[in-house]
Amino acid sequence: MRIRLVESYEKDNEEVWDYIMDVGAGRREIDPERAKRTLVLTPKTFAQVFSPERMRIILKLKEKKYLNIYQLAKELGRKYEAVHRNVSYLSHRGIIKIKTKDKKKIPYIHEPISIPQLTS
Repeated sequence: MRIRLVESYEKDNEEVWDYIMDVGAGRREIDPERAKRTLVLTPKTFAQVFSPERMRIILKLKEKKYLNIYQLAKELGRKYEAVHRNVSYLSHRGIIKIKTKDKKKIPYIHEPISIPQLTS
């Protein structure tokens, strides 16, 4: 999962639209990096999506595999309902996935999470 931070969605949408039109018209080649699945966030939405409690969940999932949501809640010292809500939120945004095994929901990180803008 790639995360791209933008100042505003409106400005980013204009740039993306121009890129799509240029590619469609043959004025530009498809950029393989740009074609990767990317979550676009403003700094404000980044802080909302990656709240401290959701970050604790992500870090725990990275550390220990095969925890179901109940076990995850116990390890984090939080209520099952709150952890379930946060896991569902992260899953709906494609940050984590959930598989079912023996009627238990097991969240997991299916691909590395990177923010290229912060690594260079």
